Amino acid sequence: MTLKEILNIRNVRGYLIFRSSYFARFYYPVFTLLYLDYGLTLSQFAMLNVVWAATIVIAEVPSGAFADTLGRKKLVVMSSIIMFIEIAMIAFVPTSNMHLVFVVFLVNRVLSGLAMALASGADEALAYDTLKEQGKEDVWPQVLQIQLRLASSVGIFVTLLGAAMYDVDFMGKVFQFLGFTAPETTQDIMRIPVYATLLVALVAIYAAFSMEEESKTKATTGGKAASSIESLKLTMNTAKWVLSTPYVLFILLYYSLFEHTSRMFLTMNSQYYRAIEIPIIYIGFIGAGISVFQIIFAGRSRRLAESMAPRKFIMLMGLATIVTYYLISLGWPIFGVIPALMLIFIIMTMNIFISYHLNKQTESHNRATVLSFKGLMFNMGYGLIGVLYAYYYKLVSQGYTEEEIEQGIDFLASLSAFTYYFAFLFIVISALFYFKDRKRYFKT
Repeated sequence: MTLKEILNIRNVRGYLIFRSSYFARFYYPVFTLLYLDYGLTLSQFAMLNVVWAATIVIAEVPSGAFADTLGRKKLVVMSSIIMFIEIAMIAFVPTSNMHLVFVVFLVNRVLSGLAMALASGADEALAYDTLKEQGKEDVWPQVLQIQLRLASSVGIFVTLLGAAMYDVDFMGKVFQFLGFTAPETTQDIMRIPVYATLLVALVAIYAAFSMEEESKTKATTGGKAASSIESLKLTMNTAKWVLSTPYVLFILLYYSLFEHTSRMFLTMNSQYYRAIEIPIIYIGFIGAGISVFQIIFAGRSRRLAESMAPRKFIMLMGLATIVTYYLISLGWPIFGVIPALMLIFIIMTMNIFISYHLNKQTESHNRATVLSFKGLMFNMGYGLIGVLYAYYYKLVSQGYTEEEIEQGIDFLASLSAFTYYFAFLFIVISALFYFKDRKRYFKT
């Protein structure tokens, strides 16, 4: 299908706009730095993200089941509204009381996790089932490629502007041009990227409302209580199906490992870039370069994910990831950006592979629930690595002076843990499936 034909499908168009705007957050390029400038510590930052992951773990699968029983559009709309609220909280919280700041960020993480859980699987299921109803489900990898390129194009603008908004020198010139007093520190301008994200959240709300869904034909006589029971039954049945379908379980376990490990590192990439001596203003250019990189290589990622046998694909990606984390742990000044790019390409390719194969194996009636299990397994892993990293970093940082901590030397020293963590779990999962039943778990 042509791009125009794909965009003419309303739910696919809404899905593309929703995904691109939902994750278009101007503070992402400086995510870790933003938390630190609000007065939080790196350990608190890691633990808050554990709370975020735990919230998704609790809400992920029930939300997917409710999406399949009560309606997927309702959950996508609720997600976009909660997203707006959680961003507004940190946009306007006063920083004079650090206890209040921490509490607000704690609530923000809970709401952010809830919003993510509500949308997870529901938006994708709406778009995929629309294609399936038209007999065009084979176009889904192409939709994923378009979504990746669109998100990357938006990302170029967001990362460049977001990082520039956080650079004191750049914003000083902007303030002077507008006739205002120039800011002196990042604390004076740290809310600007958050305000900008608040405006983009309105686009996500619009996209959510623009999607369509037919009313559920299976009406329950007991109203909301009966729908809740039906959702619980669907959750349990889907869990049994996942556990009894080795190929799906294999996909989900590997997805969780690749995704939660990379997400933990990429969440802290602004701290990593600062530690390898890259000025804040250039973080935006790096983010834009990454988006261009994703646009250029999205097609190659799709072809690789579609054409390569699952066993060979997973092994190749696993070995490449172990090497990449090792190179990242070396902390090369400036050139440390190269392994970060390698990691992004691996994860981009892995996500296309997972979505393509998982949707092929899943029936329409429980698609959102299965996709929620995908999110559940990722966030369980993310919560685990968040706790372990927060504890490990605290131990590592005790051996460094305040000046060395300010330079990020302790942070770089902690990154070797990613290599060992990923390699250990990759070997364990691979060995588990190999020895249990290699013919069933690795299809060639």
